Amino acid sequence: MNKLYFGITLLTAITAASCTKQDQVKVDGNIPPDYSGVPTIIVENYVNRLYIDLLGREATNVERNLFTDSLINNDLDTNTRKNLIKTLQYSTEYREGDSSYMHAWHERIYNLSKARFVDGADDGEFNRIVGNLSFSLKIARLEGDSVRVFQSLDAINKIRKVTLSKYRLRTGVIDYSAMCVAMLDNNIYDQINMNSFNFVNASYDDVLNRNPSGSELLEGIEIIDKNVPTKLFNSWASNKTEYCSVLTKANEFYEAQIRWMYYILLRRDAGTSEVADIYKTYRQSEQLQDVQLPICISDEYAQFK
Repeated sequence: MNKLYFGITLLTAITAASCTKQDQVKVDGNIPPDYSGVPTIIVENYVNRLYIDLLGREATNVERNLFTDSLINNDLDTNTRKNLIKTLQYSTEYREGDSSYMHAWHERIYNLSKARFVDGADDGEFNRIVGNLSFSLKIARLEGDSVRVFQSLDAINKIRKVTLSKYRLRTGVIDYSAMCVAMLDNNIYDQINMNSFNFVNASYDDVLNRNPSGSELLEGIEIIDKNVPTKLFNSWASNKTEYCSVLTKANEFYEAQIRWMYYILLRRDAGTSEVADIYKTYRQSEQLQDVQLPICISDEYAQFK
């Protein structure tokens, strides 16, 4: 009872003080940064860097001048930067050499992902494997080997999922996690990471940016080698494809992609608060564009500080 009385008394005193005394509170940090001293060459470098990081190529003279003028005319404000970044990510207007900026952006993500998962194997290598598998399929059918027929068809389908993933991502058929599944679940990834022990270790490193715990390693091996139904990250998996899918739907997956993109764009590790600032938006949208945007509009990335 005494505690309740004291609490009410304290609340009343605070309320009274706030009503009788009107203090003007000064909040620091609300003054917009002054970018008037940023040299034009720095702005041009920012535009060019965006083209390289988001599209995989340098800006042409026309593109660089156009966006540099736009930024300078608008005092390098955040909205102008955001519009430039979203243009490179989403514009479907025809661009010679790119087809469109949106097409080039997805090609860039596809190539970054291949470098990350399959040592940058080009599409020619994937097509060569499909050719070999198709020949094996033909022989298996002639010999009546139904097991080999199924294995060859399954392997061909998984390879094609890799090469088709950039188109499917661009058209919204899949999200980025499904592209990662395709990058993991194919013959080339298997050749790079032979046997289930190496596969589980590599997949955790590539997808979650960490090593598996002892129990996670054993669970992954059981799933891949023996098709044992196992609970992993609050979901169930009973084969390699399901294992890859569960791994890329874990909450840790989204955090790891933020950290990956920070390293790609800023060449440094992301801080905990930086990951937290982006995580909710990315978790809901599952769009890598939403990870890039807050990084690329920052003064640190633009080097306007």
